[in-house]
Amino acid sequence: SSRRQQGFGTMSPPGVVVSLIDWASIVGHLSADAIAVTIWLASTTVIKCIGFFADTVFGKPSIDSMWSKLNRPQRFQIEGGPVYTSAELFNKRKGEIDVEKTLAKSNFSIKPDDLVILAKQTLASNLGVEDSSVLADDFLFCPPVVAPLGKDEFIRIFGSFKLPDAMSDIRENAWAFHVDPLESNRVWWLSRASGTHDGPLGSSPGIAATNKRVEWPVQANSMLFNEQRQCYQLTVGYSCDKQIGNTGGLGAVFGLLQAVGKPLPFPEARPWKPSPIYRFFMRIGKVAERFGVGPGLGGKGKAK
Repeated sequence: SSRRQQGFGTMSPPGVVVSLIDWASIVGHLSADAIAVTIWLASTTVIKCIGFFADTVFGKPSIDSMWSKLNRPQRFQIEGGPVYTSAELFNKRKGEIDVEKTLAKSNFSIKPDDLVILAKQTLASNLGVEDSSVLADDFLFCPPVVAPLGKDEFIRIFGSFKLPDAMSDIRENAWAFHVDPLESNRVWWLSRASGTHDGPLGSSPGIAATNKRVEWPVQANSMLFNEQRQCYQLTVGYSCDKQIGNTGGLGAVFGLLQAVGKPLPFPEARPWKPSPIYRFFMRIGKVAERFGVGPGLGGKGKAK
């Protein structure tokens, strides 16, 4: 309101009181944040020093070797880059890819329609648990948080969850299967899975049925295929909108565990929360905006 924008001088007494209480709350939280950031920085430094000491004295452990397998080079690319439609997008520039014309330039031997069928067949095999031949020997499972898993390890671990037994009515609710026009051996699709946890989850003893409904957020998923028609990389669980569902924005198994009230005890397996230092700087930014300092303000604001 105009009264709020004019500062304390023209505020009514109740307005002044409310504003003072607001500022007291802001200062109190910023002070608490400053203490939390100091502790966080100190503890982070100690943890890094311990890790550096362990790496220096003992070397990298072999059990961490899977991390080094990430970021494998792209195997198939479109010669000459994409073909664009005439549509103008951001900043009135052409940016919409003409998928059909771009994929026509691909040198990958498997056609897009056949590749989508392969992806669906891989899903139907319970992602290789029921038929491991659909997965390549150099297969990698690359989720958002968990360390990448090789073929045998993935089949063993994913198979141990026994999702069909744990959720008898689970539906992936998948759509938009399509080939990536810039990586013509990759199939992407979206899903908005849901189901009821009405059976034991995992190997004995596992997690007993909670009969809780699980509604995952929309997740982006993909498979990369070689020319032998085998999947050599799988990515699932990448949440597109953390506001959707009841998993706290988490995908895949982490989302399931969160929804049934059995989350794992580390931050990566819990709904996202800002770190102390990020929260502190966000609040500092909001205070600065009240004084007219910030993107797009140009010093025009006033404290209130």
